[in-house]
Amino acid sequence: MAKLNMLGFQLCAMQRERKAILEFLQIRGVAEIKTTNDPYKGFTKTDTQTDYIYFAKNSGRVARAITILDKAQPREKVGPAFLRGRRVIGEERIKRVAADATDIIRKADRALELAEEIDKARADINNAQTHIALTKAWSGLPVSERFAGTRRTVVFIGSLQWELTAEAIIKLFAENASEGELSSDGDLSSRVHVEVVYAGLGQTHFFVIAPRKLEREVEQRLNAHGFSKAAQPSYDKPPVERVADLEKIIQDHTELIGSMEDEIRSLSSYAEQFELLQDYYTMRAEKYRVINNLAQSKHTFIIEGYVPERDAEDLRRGLNERFSLSFDLFQADADAPTLLSNPRYASALSGVLESYSVPGYYELDPLPVMSIFYYIVFGLMFSDAAYGFILAAVCGFALIKYTNMEENWKNNVTMFFWCGVSTLIWGVVFSSYFGDVVNVVSRTFFGREVGIPPLWFAPMDNPMLLLMFCLGIGVLHLSAGYIMKALTLIKNRQTLDAFFDGALPLLAMLPIILILMGSELFGGLAGFTIILPKPWDSFILYFALLMLGGVVLTAGRSSKNIIVRLLLGIYAIYNLFAGWLSDVLSYSRLLALGLATGVIAQVMNQIGSMFGGGVVGFILFLIVFAIGQALNFGINVLGAYVHSNRLAYVEFFGKFYEGGGKKFNPFGVHTKYIKIEEAN
Repeated sequence: MAKLNMLGFQLCAMQRERKAILEFLQIRGVAEIKTTNDPYKGFTKTDTQTDYIYFAKNSGRVARAITILDKAQPREKVGPAFLRGRRVIGEERIKRVAADATDIIRKADRALELAEEIDKARADINNAQTHIALTKAWSGLPVSERFAGTRRTVVFIGSLQWELTAEAIIKLFAENASEGELSSDGDLSSRVHVEVVYAGLGQTHFFVIAPRKLEREVEQRLNAHGFSKAAQPSYDKPPVERVADLEKIIQDHTELIGSMEDEIRSLSSYAEQFELLQDYYTMRAEKYRVINNLAQSKHTFIIEGYVPERDAEDLRRGLNERFSLSFDLFQADADAPTLLSNPRYASALSGVLESYSVPGYYELDPLPVMSIFYYIVFGLMFSDAAYGFILAAVCGFALIKYTNMEENWKNNVTMFFWCGVSTLIWGVVFSSYFGDVVNVVSRTFFGREVGIPPLWFAPMDNPMLLLMFCLGIGVLHLSAGYIMKALTLIKNRQTLDAFFDGALPLLAMLPIILILMGSELFGGLAGFTIILPKPWDSFILYFALLMLGGVVLTAGRSSKNIIVRLLLGIYAIYNLFAGWLSDVLSYSRLLALGLATGVIAQVMNQIGSMFGGGVVGFILFLIVFAIGQALNFGINVLGAYVHSNRLAYVEFFGKFYEGGGKKFNPFGVHTKYIKIEEAN
């Protein structure tokens, strides 16, 4: 339907022109190159994995340098990157970057080196600050924690639990030890000197000076009370001097970091060149990945692949004008990739389709039909004119302002624009404007309730009519699926199968549905019935029975056994009725989500109006209104999106679509920052 015809091609040329030909194909971006698994006789495949890794790693190095520059010197950019899109440059510009690649990457490496040195300096600063915090508690110690005494004296430096005074510590050396603990007099309190360095946070830092001959007794007494020796620093200086040294390290490293950051900022003028170089290396890496797939001999090489028929002659002409080569085109096989071409309203849903699967070689493109129903059901589920206006206005503004937007984002924004338009229309039809905000505001703040009447009816007043309408949308959607199935089979020259599997089930079910619409049950729910003249009523009934008979006779036609064929036909009737019933009832979600959007909006309005009129009430109403409506918008736009996809994937695709195709992936410029404009 809207699937482009794909041609296969084979290109044979001289090795000396390989680089130029590949660059030409890459910039054109219209040919997908096949992997050559079994080269022709006399041809081999060249292993270019080393070159590919080299350019991919270089691209990564430059990308890290760009991140460093942007962090050090943020650049002013208009809008998010996904909206701005890539800038367009000429071939000569990228060639100049390639010529200067060595100098540019040297500057990128310098940025990486500076960033690494800054990280090391900051780590040293953090380490110094940690040591200062640990050392300051010992700042009153006149010697290093490593000091152990003199020839005649011994010094113990450490800590005890609890906050103690020097006198309290001295009392620990009084005569209160158990018998036999000391080898000399039990009372040591008069023979030691204690000074407290710090007491706080549940511990006490101190040092003890005692005669060398009492070292063992003093140590035993300290250990008996839970003494912990001070950590031994790596150098022999008092804590005050060590803190001064550490503060000097912090100052020096801070100044060093400042100078290195200044140097990085001075490299910011190369940021654009870095971006071009990153994309250049990305292109080179992709080229070597392709070279790895080519069949090559000593003097020639062969490229095989696919090209859309619409681009084939232009590509042939461009190659023949520039190079001496052989370029043959032929009809593609069933393994050919899929490329879709649709009007903007339909192509906007390409991402939704690709999330399921692109159509296979023998299938029709479902997007033109799928998109119409997608927008209808999305609007029914969101169904608020104000929400639709906001969604359409924001997306429309983005499409107008950011014309260089990337194709996938342009599709997404366009899709939500049309979803917003559909929502706006259904909101006007059902008179939902932020729920019932017009009624609530007029009643609360102006003393007289006014409202905007619906073009058709208010869903809250007649939900069963809305349910019947939603189920009717489901019938149309499912019918479109059967029609698509018939058209797909006709395309593949299976005309009888198209009638048996596509037309017969549809022609059987639609008359039955038409008859049911004349029943009292339907009338009681929908408020109206369709009464047909008696002859027509009988004709439609007999016609439906005839079609059901056709389903019974043809559904099992693959079997040669008549009994098995009839049993398969009866089973097909069961599946037909059960499938239609469950599928049509699935569209009741349109009612559920549509009512949920309106009810939640109305509840938020009622909560806001509870504060009454006046200035204070109006301010509080605005706060509740803004928060509540924003939450309702976010929740229900997500719900409408998810369930629109579900109805497309399960109910619609389930009737005819298998997918399984391979998306067309041309050899091109798949870069982050630039698009290359081919020179004429």
